[in-house]
Amino acid sequence: MDFSKLLLLAYFSVLAAGMNAAAPYDPASKGDSVQSILGELYRKRPDLVGFIPETQRYYLFVARAEAIPEKDYPRLQAAFLYDIGNQCRFYGERYLADWRVLASKAARETCWGTSYLCNRAFNYFGIRHNAKPWMCESFYFCQKLTRNDPYPAEFAMFPTFEASLWMFIHTMYSGHFLERLPDGGALVAEAIEFERMNQIHYWERTAYGINYREQLKGLPYTAEELIYTWSGHPINNLCVDCNRATDLDWVARLEMAAQRY
Repeated sequence: MDFSKLLLLAYFSVLAAGMNAAAPYDPASKGDSVQSILGELYRKRPDLVGFIPETQRYYLFVARAEAIPEKDYPRLQAAFLYDIGNQCRFYGERYLADWRVLASKAARETCWGTSYLCNRAFNYFGIRHNAKPWMCESFYFCQKLTRNDPYPAEFAMFPTFEASLWMFIHTMYSGHFLERLPDGGALVAEAIEFERMNQIHYWERTAYGINYREQLKGLPYTAEELIYTWSGHPINNLCVDCNRATDLDWVARLEMAAQRY
């Protein structure tokens, strides 16, 4: 087999390995799919990693840093950024949100994409189905998955990471959180309302040919401003050790991982 054919075969091998990743395949990326790493661990350490038949994805039985072999942890962080970083940047720009808040929240909730919930339900943000009728009525994400947290709770199910990210932004920009932003969410509130009324992204056109705007205008909300909206809010008290300091710590962890990546 000549060298050009070997290169072509190598390309398609890498492409196949990345097909289950949430982000589009990028041959220039230094990253390494989380699923590839979990697949390796599954073959070496079946006591740590399980397989989900419904989604054909791997997950950690205990999604915590201490359950990941130390030598694999930096690779896992880089793989996570490979999988979701570009989409977080895109949605952060579109919705005037510091993308690091989006990515670090997903990293914290899933332990860098290794949890059962994110690999079974593509729910990367711990989004509960309860008290969010708009998620089903406006966007048709009506399926639920019951998990112990620590007691049985119903979590939303999504088809992709991107759908989970979009609904997290809608959760983050719900009225009770928006009112805690410095401007009361004036830069984004109308766009969020437009999306819930029309079941599309605000930059997409409705059946009758209009959109809200091509791009929202204004400076992005900072990490501190966004974290303040939900951290310590009475309606969001389900995470025992979650507070502004620990949420900001996860932003710092993400920054460190991005520098290595």
